[in-house]
Amino acid sequence: MEVKFYQQLLADDTSTSILGYEVLRDILIPELTGENKTILYWAGKRLAREIFLDKSEDLASFFEKAGWGSLKAGKAKKNQQLFELSGKIIKLRQQNIKQADFLLEAGFLAETLQNQTGCVTEAIIKDNDSHNGKIIFLVQQDPSLPLDAAVRPDKPPLRFTSASEKGLGQK
Repeated sequence: MEVKFYQQLLADDTSTSILGYEVLRDILIPELTGENKTILYWAGKRLAREIFLDKSEDLASFFEKAGWGSLKAGKAKKNQQLFELSGKIIKLRQQNIKQADFLLEAGFLAETLQNQTGCVTEAIIKDNDSHNGKIIFLVQQDPSLPLDAAVRPDKPPLRFTSASEKGLGQK
């Protein structure tokens, strides 16, 4: 991944259509993966290794800019955190895509937090609330399983700080 390229995309004020993303997501990828839906979780984790976000505040901004919806941190307990994903695209996918899944987002969320905290982290979809257009993720970390330093991304992070200062990626 070329960080400079993605930084240029972030700085571009032109509005991008979410249609291209959805066509790939809901038509092409299922055709390629068949019944194996869990591959999207692992794809999300792989994306997070390539699109390295080293600050927690960049996570919500990335979700917004990627067209994945509005991500908000919820209740936290020891080693557990809830996240809510909502927005127009979530509700549209839930209403129009038979068995819409959000495993890509879950994998990305898990791997990003794993890279930030340095301990093994996984995420599950706790609730798929199609009535309210929300997805609730439960993220669990295991501090007793630290990451090997060789596994952590060795690349410059993608930063949203300047985008956030302009009010982008915030609701």
